[in-house]
Amino acid sequence: MDMHHPAEPLLRLRGVDKVYASGTVALRGLDLDIGERQFISLLGPSGCGKSTALRLIAGLGRHSGGSIDWPGRGFVPGDLGFVFQEPTLMPWASVWDNVFLPLRLRDRPRAQVAAEVDAALDLVGLSGFAKAFPRELSGGMRMRVSIARALVMKPRLLLMDEPFAALDEITRQKLCDDLLGIWRKAGCTVVFVTHSVYESVYLSARIVVMAARPGRIIGEMAVEEPYPRDRSFRLSPAYAEYCRQVSGLLDQAMGG
Repeated sequence: MDMHHPAEPLLRLRGVDKVYASGTVALRGLDLDIGERQFISLLGPSGCGKSTALRLIAGLGRHSGGSIDWPGRGFVPGDLGFVFQEPTLMPWASVWDNVFLPLRLRDRPRAQVAAEVDAALDLVGLSGFAKAFPRELSGGMRMRVSIARALVMKPRLLLMDEPFAALDEITRQKLCDDLLGIWRKAGCTVVFVTHSVYESVYLSARIVVMAARPGRIIGEMAVEEPYPRDRSFRLSPAYAEYCRQVSGLLDQAMGG
């Protein structure tokens, strides 16, 4: 599978608008094709509609105009996972039970899905913490639980809304490294919202840059670098040049 130029879109947004009852125009005319197994970042300043777009894709709000379609087989339950900015874990439940939650809500018997929960924990490197509680974990580990919970249904599309924004730089870089490995093993598409040029370049095959008032796409860039990526890419001239070009697009988005 070509991670940069897939043949068939998984999801297609055409002319998507979002206008709130107050009259605030959050999105205007959003056109975006999201390919199978791509890693796409939505990058832009606060208020440009990145998170709004994610929520509309997830069905957590209704768009005011345009269309959001799943070509091919269409959408079926379990096709989509969502990782929020905060882990939003149940503090009274173990790590295992937090990951089990989406399956329990679909009336899947605990004994029958134990292997699936265990596999999701193994995928994010938390096999040894199944019996721990969220209060016993670091911020990075709690985010790993949230990612495992989103992946336990084996979604085709994983939406991530600035999941690493509150973490320190060392933890953030480690999670970026691990997320790329998780993505490739899971075989899903990722749409990742971020404010960080550096994070977007390191992770993405495509970077979509958005501007505010109204929220819209002003540019896009392909990061034509192979996976897996590691520290050598972060230190390379190619990485610095991509960051420079994406920063230029972000300056345009901010009216600079």
